Amino acid sequence: MRRGRALAFFVSVVGLGVLSHRALAGDGPSTSDASRGSVDAGALDPFQGAAPPIATIRPHAYTLAECLALADRNFPNLWAARARLAYAHAQLDEAKWLPFWNWNVSSNATVLSPIGGTTTYTATGQTARNITLADGLQPWWTVDINGTIPLYTFGKITAGRQAAEANVRLNEWDLEKWRQAARMDVRRAYFGVLLARDARYILQDVDTRLDDALAHMKEKVAAGKPGIDETDQISLEYYKDTLLARSGEPDKGERYAMAALRFYTGVQTAFDIPDEPLKRPDVSFAPLIRYLAAARIFRPEVNVARAGMSARQALLDLARANLFPDIGAGFGASYAIAPGAVPQYGNIWASDPFNHFYAGAGLGLRWTLDFLPKAARISQAESQLEEARALERMALGGIAVEVENAYGTAVEADTRERSWDAAEHKAKQWIVTIQDQIDLGSKNEKDMMFPLRNYIDARVNHEQSLMDLNVALSDLARAAGWDSAAPTGG
Repeated sequence: MRRGRALAFFVSVVGLGVLSHRALAGDGPSTSDASRGSVDAGALDPFQGAAPPIATIRPHAYTLAECLALADRNFPNLWAARARLAYAHAQLDEAKWLPFWNWNVSSNATVLSPIGGTTTYTATGQTARNITLADGLQPWWTVDINGTIPLYTFGKITAGRQAAEANVRLNEWDLEKWRQAARMDVRRAYFGVLLARDARYILQDVDTRLDDALAHMKEKVAAGKPGIDETDQISLEYYKDTLLARSGEPDKGERYAMAALRFYTGVQTAFDIPDEPLKRPDVSFAPLIRYLAAARIFRPEVNVARAGMSARQALLDLARANLFPDIGAGFGASYAIAPGAVPQYGNIWASDPFNHFYAGAGLGLRWTLDFLPKAARISQAESQLEEARALERMALGGIAVEVENAYGTAVEADTRERSWDAAEHKAKQWIVTIQDQIDLGSKNEKDMMFPLRNYIDARVNHEQSLMDLNVALSDLARAAGWDSAAPTGG
């Protein structure tokens, strides 16, 4: 839940941004509202008088740890990141095996007219290959296989494998980046639900105090006691009515946060979280240097930049290795049989395409001589490597700024929370003191308004500062890549 939404709820004219008693009590329409229609709405309802449905499944209250675990398993962006990682692993497998599987097999089957003679005496002319239906056709089948096993490539195979391995590491840290972002959003939504629910309990407390004060004030006004008149009663009723101005904000905030939690966790039914008060984080501040050191080691963006630099270095090595030839062992075999053709076995110089079998192996060299384009490709790879180095420096420097900013925000939220906590307790003591004086008759109910307003303001701001502190520490943990430093909600 965005901070602006929470502030819009809590900041009002009198600081009473909480639900109204009427909303909590579930008051129905007034008599005047019900009398506006001339037709009884219940007469049009075929299910009038039916008992309301009974909930047979109680929603499970998922803790923050359970919500985080479910988000790790079900959030769609993490599924997409895992698919990209699986694709990178498949590319690594391809880089490992592809150089050693340069093999080809071809086969043909057809028919052939009878062919006789030798290389020195041809009994059949060239026209015998022109098949007609009148010829005595017989089958002709050939199969050929050849391949190359690389023996030395001047580092091409190693460079390709290193680039693929760096790509795997890059996608692993990309997955961690999406994971940490998702966990941050889950924590923000979780604490947002607790904040919205605490607002209802604030209302219950405030509404009870206002109702008690109004009841006593009405009695005194009706009795005509001195020091209290009707304007004091109207003033108190006005402050109570201001509760309605923002009465829908807590419901809206909780609905939004709960919808986000259901989306991130993948649990769409029977979902709830524990109904417990928002409180101070259960983790303590560490020195700033520790967060900075953690960011250099664990922050995904830094490791993505490092993996990208390793990949660019491997691609540069590959571009340089392409200047040199490939040396390998070549293998080949060929077999052909045509019963309708006379075999030419008697002459070693005769090449018989119709009936033969031979196999061979040897060393070979393949070298493309496009040196100028290869030099240009080396320059391209060097430029990309320099870009990757600059991005790594950018990641290290930018993340250090982000960590320090997040640390300062968390320290400010901690100071603010402690101050509002003290102010809330003092305002509560103030109210108790005024109430005692009212009971003794030295004060009137109207004297309760000022301390009550300050108590409400302090309590609401205390709740907001608790939310800000939990979110700030969660964001600090995300900025440092140190997930265990975030609040656990326990």
